[in-house]
Amino acid sequence: MAVKLRALGTTRLLLVVVAPLAALPAGGAAAHPEFSALGTNRYVTAAVFDGRVDVTDALLEGTLASGEERQRLDGDGDGRISDAEVHAAEERLRAEPPALLVEVDGRVVAAPFAVAIDVGDDRGVTTSPVVVERHASLPDGWPGGARRLRLVIAREPARVLDTEFGVVLGPGLRLAGGPELVTFRGPRASALEERAATFELVANEPPKPRPKLFPRVAAALSTLIVLALVFLRRARRP
Repeated sequence: MAVKLRALGTTRLLLVVVAPLAALPAGGAAAHPEFSALGTNRYVTAAVFDGRVDVTDALLEGTLASGEERQRLDGDGDGRISDAEVHAAEERLRAEPPALLVEVDGRVVAAPFAVAIDVGDDRGVTTSPVVVERHASLPDGWPGGARRLRLVIAREPARVLDTEFGVVLGPGLRLAGGPELVTFRGPRASALEERAATFELVANEPPKPRPKLFPRVAAALSTLIVLALVFLRRARRP
C-alpha cells in the first residue's frame, strides 16, 4: 500500500525509508518500513555523524489507525481535511510531551521535535494511510569520546504493531557489538515494560601505515648484493 509522502523533506524522507535499510548487514534487506491494515508501524532511526545526532520517529498508520487519525484531523467535521487542519494538528503534537527520549552516555539530550503529518492525495475522512513524523536535530548531541546511544519510547501511538529502532553511522564510527536493528512486536505487555534500544559506538581504529615499497626493494637488493659478493669471494678461493 503506497502513499505519496509530500509533507516530508528529502533528507528526512531518506532517513525514514532508507536509513533502516542502510543499517542492515549485506543480504539482510528484507525488513523495511511498511504500512499495515491493522494498525501503526513505528520506525525510529538515529543518524550519528560529525558530532551530531539526527533522530526521526515515523508512524506509518494503516487502515484502522489512519481512519481514526483522519477523524481527529477533520476539526470542523465537513469530511475534508484542509491544510489549516493539518497544521493545527501538527502544532498540537509539538506541544505534547516528548514521545521519544534520546540519551547519550546516560545523559538525556533534549531538542524540540519538528512534526509533519502527511495524508497524501486523499483529503477525505477515509482509511487511506497517514504518516506522522517527528524529527529532531541535535547539533552537539555526540561529543568526542561518547560511546552509548539510547533511544527510549516515552509514549506509544494507538494500535501500535511493530516498533523498530535503527542506527546509521557516519565515517569514523562503528558499532562495538550487538544488533544494528532492534524490533519489538505488538503493544507492550504492561505499562511497566520498557521499549528502548541501546547502541554502543566506538571510533574506528586508524589504518596501519603500509611500509613503503622502495625501502623494501632496496633492502632486498642489498641482501642479494651481499650474498653475491660472498659467493664470488668463496669462488675465488683456491
